[in-house]
Amino acid sequence: MTERIDDFLKTVINPIWPNAKFSECFMSGFNIEQNLNYFNAKLWSGDLLKGSDYEYNGDGKFIHYSSLQGLKAILDSGFLRMSEFSSLIDKNEMNYGADVFKSNSSFQYYRENTDNLKSNIFCLSVCESSENTKRDNLMWETYGDKGKGIIIEFSLTKKDPKFFVLGKIQYGKDARQPLYDLKEKCENYLKGNNLAFPNNFPELMTEIQSFHKSMIYEGEREVRLLFKNNVNYPSETVYRDFNSNQEVKSFNKLFLKGRHLFSREIDEDVNYLDEYPQIEIKNIILGFNISGENKVAITDLLQEIKKQHSYDYDVFQINSEKEIY
Repeated sequence: MTERIDDFLKTVINPIWPNAKFSECFMSGFNIEQNLNYFNAKLWSGDLLKGSDYEYNGDGKFIHYSSLQGLKAILDSGFLRMSEFSSLIDKNEMNYGADVFKSNSSFQYYRENTDNLKSNIFCLSVCESSENTKRDNLMWETYGDKGKGIIIEFSLTKKDPKFFVLGKIQYGKDARQPLYDLKEKCENYLKGNNLAFPNNFPELMTEIQSFHKSMIYEGEREVRLLFKNNVNYPSETVYRDFNSNQEVKSFNKLFLKGRHLFSREIDEDVNYLDEYPQIEIKNIILGFNISGENKVAITDLLQEIKKQHSYDYDVFQINSEKEIY
C-alpha cells in the first residue's frame, strides 16, 4: 500500500509541485469495483511551494497596511492576528481554486467541503516592500484607513518555518492551469489498476487552493503566509475573538520578535522559534491624511512604546506628494 501511495505522489502531484510530500498518511478504505485503495493524507508545509510558480523568491521585506488603532493593538499585544479564511474580504477564497474539480465526483468535491475547511486555516496577507507598494493608492484606500492609517514594514525571522507556507497569490483563470493539470493527471491516474487515491482530496489540497484568487484582486500583488491548524492537536497560538463584523471567529497569533509565547520557555531538545516565525518590525510609515500636529503626537507615543517593549523600528511619514521622510 505504501508503494501505491508513493506512486500517486510521484505521478500526480510532484510533476507540478516537485517538493510536495505527505506529512501523514493512512489507509482508509477500498473500492472493489475499481480495485482502488483509498487513503487519508496531509501535505507537509515545509518547501511545499518550492520549485513551483507559487514559490516566493523575494528579499524577505514586506509591508502590511493597518489603521492606527490596529497598530497600537499589535504593539501592545505583541502579535499580529492571522485571520481564518471565513473572515477574509473575498468570500470566494479557496472556492476559486476548488471549483476546478467540482465537475468530477471522483474528487468528492463540493463547495460546502471548502467552507468547512476555512475555519482551520489562517493567513497573513502582505505585499513585498517596494517604492511602488508603499505608495499604492488602492492599498492606502482599502487597507490603510484611507490614508489615515499606517504601513508596517517588516521581515520574518524565519523564511521557511515549519507548519507555515509562504507563497505568491496566483490571480485569474489562466493562473489556475496547475490545478487543471492536477485534475487531468488524477483522471488519467484513475484509469489504471491496483491504485491508491486520497479520499480526503478537498482537505489534501487546502494549502494549494488557498493561493488562488480572481483577477479583480490582482492589484494587491499579495504574498501570503499560511498556517493550517491541526484539529486533532490544535495550536495554543489559536484563539477566539470578535471580528469587525461583530462575529466570533478564530485567529492565530503571529508574534513580534522578542515577544513570542515560547521565548521564555524553550525546551533543550526543541527550539520552538525554528517552527514559529516572528515579525521583526523595521519601519512604521504614517499615512498622508494624518495632520502634521497629530503626526507629532503619534510619533511620540510610538517612541514610548518602542522603549517599553525594546522594539527596534523607525518612524517615517508619507505626504500627499507621496514623499517618504
